[in-house]
Amino acid sequence: MPRLAAIAASLRRALPTLFFVALAIALCAIVQWRYVIFRNDVDLGIFTQVIAGLGYGFSSTAEGRVNHLLVHWSPIIVTAWPFLRVFGPVGLEYFQALLVAAVLFPIWGLARARFSERTALGITAVAMLYPILWANAVGDFHEMAFVPLLSATLVYALDRRQWRLGMAAAILLVCTKEDQFFVLTANGLLFAATAGGDVRARRNGLIISGGAIIVALLYFEAVRPALNPHLAYGSLRFFYWSAPQAPIAGFAAAVLLSRLRYVLMILLPLAFLPCRSRYGLFLLPGFVEILASSQPVTLVPGSHYSALLTGYALAAFVDGAYVLSAARAGIAQLLVIAAALASVCIQIFASPMDYWYYLYRRPNAHDALLAETLSRLPPSADVGAEDEIFAHLGLNPNASVNFDSQQWFVYDRTHYSQRWQAIDEPAVRKAIALRHYAASERDAIVVLKRVGP
Repeated sequence: MPRLAAIAASLRRALPTLFFVALAIALCAIVQWRYVIFRNDVDLGIFTQVIAGLGYGFSSTAEGRVNHLLVHWSPIIVTAWPFLRVFGPVGLEYFQALLVAAVLFPIWGLARARFSERTALGITAVAMLYPILWANAVGDFHEMAFVPLLSATLVYALDRRQWRLGMAAAILLVCTKEDQFFVLTANGLLFAATAGGDVRARRNGLIISGGAIIVALLYFEAVRPALNPHLAYGSLRFFYWSAPQAPIAGFAAAVLLSRLRYVLMILLPLAFLPCRSRYGLFLLPGFVEILASSQPVTLVPGSHYSALLTGYALAAFVDGAYVLSAARAGIAQLLVIAAALASVCIQIFASPMDYWYYLYRRPNAHDALLAETLSRLPPSADVGAEDEIFAHLGLNPNASVNFDSQQWFVYDRTHYSQRWQAIDEPAVRKAIALRHYAASERDAIVVLKRVGP
């Protein structure tokens, strides 16, 4: 019996790792499926070119061949290089899936510090169902892939007073993207303000806040001018609001409704338990940034912008369940169950993964033929393609997106986009009619080669 008890205890201790493995396998299977059926978008091609260009440009044709650090301060993405080297572009998707799945470890740590082992496992399992977590993992690779794990680790470290781990997480966060300057400045101040009489906690919160400000100044006043003193910072365009086309009242109502839907999609799958936690305050800077944007893409729950919130939301979910259980254990238990049910229902009926679009069919012979066609192109050819095909061409530093008189152009008649219909297809038809290109076609896959110089 003691031996059986020891084995059972070992299995329980291994369960968090098994949760991670199961989630990582599921997410990697999804990203492989999406990649094989050519459902990735332009970001995968961009980051493949940028990371493959480590040491000679660190740039992408889609970003105008400028150093990517001028577009976003994200030096941390160089850590993805081994996955790109081994697996090709889809390796970035595997890496992202593993990073996002690893958020379960700090969530487990927070839960185990508050609950019994069995209850902590249950709460970690519910966190594993969070639809936004899955969406962050299976979208196109992006520098935000690091943020759920690092932000959850930051909360765990601050909560357990592991200051060195917290500082390491904060340092890595400010190397993911420049919006972390704002998020960490605010959250460091929030942590300091809620530290009560804990002087050391207050001091570390202020250090995090001050450190984020210092890195922001270094980036905008030293790094960007050193790389290119003339290139404007383009991300500010997300906060430009033009005059509404609709009547003011209708426009305001639409803006508020879209933002309410977004907040509900973040909090409803967690049964609003983050609102019971002091760490729920850490969601505020991310919400401010996302909800203040004028661009509709930022309000798509499945887009990478929601990764600003995922780690904090899950950490606050754990703490919120604990805070509520101290006063009303029965209600806390019901809300955790409700969170699980809500997550499952959202995954089935309104998944932010948009699998009805991205995973709408199984791989087929047409996909294999398209992949083979791309593999036959010269390795460094001046080749253009639409988003889905460009995502597979990122190892070619000269590949570019959309039709622009490239030496080669590849398109698939079975693919569709508004840009293709309105802009690129008419331009392609005109170029063929003028005999500027020779065309070959097989199973609706068209390869154009420019005739003459």
